[in-house]
Parts: sequence; C-alpha cells; structure tokens
Amino acid sequence: MEFQLPDSNWTAGLVFAGLVITVGVAVPAGFQVSIINAPAEYIQAWCRAVILTRFGIWLSEEELNLLWASVVTVAILFGVFISIFGGILTCKFGRKKSFLICGIVLALAAPCFLLCRSTSSIELLFLGRAIAGSGLGLAIAVLPLYLTELSPLKLRGAVGVLVPIGITAGVVLGQIVGLDQVLGDEVSWQYALSCYALLLVFCFVPYCWLPESPEYLFKVKIDPEGAVAAIRKLFGQNSVRDDYFKSVKVDHVDCETTKSMSLLVVLKDPSLRLPLVLLCCMSAGNGFSGINAIFFYSVSTLERIGLPANEAKLVSVGLGCVNLVCSACGPYLMARFNRRPLMLISCTACSITLLLVTLMIIFVESVTWFAEASIAAMLLFIIAFQIGVGQIPFFIGSELFNLDARSSAMALGSLGAGMSNLIISMVFPIMQHAWGAFAFLPFSVYCVMLAALVKRYLPETRGRSVGDVALLMAKGFRSKI
Repeated sequence: MEFQLPDSNWTAGLVFAGLVITVGVAVPAGFQVSIINAPAEYIQAWCRAVILTRFGIWLSEEELNLLWASVVTVAILFGVFISIFGGILTCKFGRKKSFLICGIVLALAAPCFLLCRSTSSIELLFLGRAIAGSGLGLAIAVLPLYLTELSPLKLRGAVGVLVPIGITAGVVLGQIVGLDQVLGDEVSWQYALSCYALLLVFCFVPYCWLPESPEYLFKVKIDPEGAVAAIRKLFGQNSVRDDYFKSVKVDHVDCETTKSMSLLVVLKDPSLRLPLVLLCCMSAGNGFSGINAIFFYSVSTLERIGLPANEAKLVSVGLGCVNLVCSACGPYLMARFNRRPLMLISCTACSITLLLVTLMIIFVESVTWFAEASIAAMLLFIIAFQIGVGQIPFFIGSELFNLDARSSAMALGSLGAGMSNLIISMVFPIMQHAWGAFAFLPFSVYCVMLAALVKRYLPETRGRSVGDVALLMAKGFRSKI
C-alpha cells in the first residue's frame, strides 16, 4: 500500500499542533496586514517631524504620501520575494524547523517597531516592515504545507483552513489594536506595531512538542522510526504498529530527487502545468477577488457613502469580525462539502455582490437607503469570499501535487497570492481615484473568469489521493473533468 496517515478523527495531538501553528505564527503574520492602517495618520505625522528634525526638509503632501506608500508596500514586496524560498526552506530544514524560522523572522521585526519612535529612526520602521513582510510571506508558504501533511486524508481540508483562519484573526486583532481607544494613538502606536510579539510565545514554548511531518520523515529523510513516532504524537500510541512501514510501498524522495523538483523544474514539467495554473490562479484570487480592496480601503469607501470617520473605522472593524466568524466556519465546510461546488458558488457570489457594491455606491446620493444596503452587500461579499476563494487556495496545492513537487508548487502559489496583493495595493488607489466605484468591476470580472477555469479544469479533490487526482488531469488542458 502507499503511504498514508491513520484514518483518524480529530485527536488531542492534532488539535494541539493546529492551535500552536495557528496561534503561534499565523495570527502574528496576519497582524502585519492590518496594523499599519488605523494609526497611519499619527505615523505619517511622526515621519514628517523626524525628517524635518534630522534633515531640515518639510515633506509636501505628495512626498509624504509617497513615503507612506513605500512603508506599506515594502512589507508586501519582501513577502512576495521571500515566499519563493518557502519551498527550498521546507525541503532543506523540514516542515517543523521551517515553522520555527517563520516565528524567528517575525520576532526580529518587533524590536524595530518598538524602538523606531524613541530613536527617531524611520530606517528602523522600514526594516521592521521588511522583516515582518518576510515573515508573512514565509508563513503563507510554509504553514499550509506543514498542517496538511499532519492531517489524515478526510481532515485535510478542515486542517488546511486553520491557516487562513489564523491570518484572518490576526487581521482583526490588528484592526482592534490599531484603534485610537486601544494602542493606535499618537503616543502608543509603536506598541501597537510590536505587541504581536507576545503571541510568538505560542510558537517558541510548545515547539519541542510538535511533530515533524510523518510523510517528510518517511519519504525525504528515510526515517520510518521517526515517522512512526510522529504519527503517535498526533494520533496516540496505539494508532500505528512498530512495523507499519514494512507494508508501505517504498517511494522515497531522496535528496537528489527533491533538489530536481526546483521551482524551474516544476515550471517546465508539462504534467504539472495544469495543476500549477489552477493553484496560481486560485491563489491570486486572494487579491484579485477584491477582498483586499474592500478591507484596505474600507474606511475611505465607507466615508464616500456618508459615514463619519470614527463610525467608518468601527464599521470596518465590524466587517473584519464578520470575516473572522465566516472564516471560522471553514473546517466545517471543508469536512462536509466538495471543493468544486464551494469554489464555484464562492466565485459567482463574489462577482454578483461586487456588482451590487458598485451600483449602490454610484447611486447612493439618489437612493438614501443604498448607504446601508452597500454595507450589507459588503457583508454578503465577505461571506461569499470565505465559502471558498478565501480558504481553499491555501491547501489545494497539497491535494494537487505529489511530495516531490509540492513544496515548490505551493511556494509558487504563495507567490501568486503575494503578487496579486502587491498589484492591488499599488494600483487600486489609482483606479479608485480615476474610476470611483467602477474600480470594483475588474474584481467582479476576475471572479467570473476564475469560476470558468474551476468549472472546466479543477477535478474534485476531497477524499481522493494525489495520485487519483493526477490521473484526472493527465491530459493537461485537454483533460475532461
């Protein structure tokens, strides 16, 4: 028989690993996405004052906006670049040590944030953002791979969505901490940026009790005894016999094979082209679906429809909380429903709700109740997003690729997600200024295109081995799903 984990339900070991990985790294990583937004005006004022004091230069509004765009974008740039190395990292050091490296990288950013204000150093702020963005990029590349390899086949989707749940929780936490009433005022913003370091305790303290991926130990490290020990950590002492791997088909992925499936080799392999296109397009949907446009610019969008600034911030936090609640339903949905219908429903509903948001913002001055209705449409969009587009791309790579190509493929998927977020952060403000509410329409179109791609080419992966899924895509783009 082929390698597989015991057909188990949730166990104490699996829950423990999921909580440590999610709370210890995924939440602090997600925190970096939103924390910079709420206290932005205070940090910008500080940047202007520091440059005036140190260099005698008074920044104009345009220059200040350019500086601030650089502060925001540097994290995304480094996240995109570093995520490419996630596959190399997980192959060389293993999944468990790569998880620890993610925590260490995130921890290195906290002192930069904490000390930048007291030392009047904008350079430290930039350095902290670059390091934090690198930690976020690594986390998105490493954590889904680690979690899905710890889970049995029937729980693979339910466990895989713990990463987006953690990132969403971090985003909401950042929104709350960044409020004026908490730590996001002109005196305490440096504490707001750095307080996530407290959560990293959940990465470092329980680390030694985490198991390594049994599949990695067996196929890459060729350590069947270590794989048995890891399985027992996850599923209990009686979950597997000592001689379990004597009956398992030997299909080792040695060091040379692992090296051969580099990013370039994966890109050139014709048999991997279709699953790679599916993974990258679905991952890019994390940005091109419009979710970041809704959240990054929710305050300005809400102010556009007539809400005061303070109320707009609170409504934005409310939208984030709804996003978290919907995200938390992911394990239930993934355990009970197939991937294809969830993705198709999600893409279609996202497209429709974005059209509604666009129309309601355009006609809000003519129809007064459109202000409240547009908020309701945003809520419906968030629900639609979390049904599939916001969750499935994080783990679908583990269901489409064998172990030898999985690390590199999922790193490329992370690159797709990062590039989409980078493009949105740079282009959407320009689109919004030029097109107004029509700036949401390209996202609606992308959702329609993604739905068409999924309907035509994505096989159902729930409950199937990677080998079975590969057979369904054996003819590449000529495959009939």
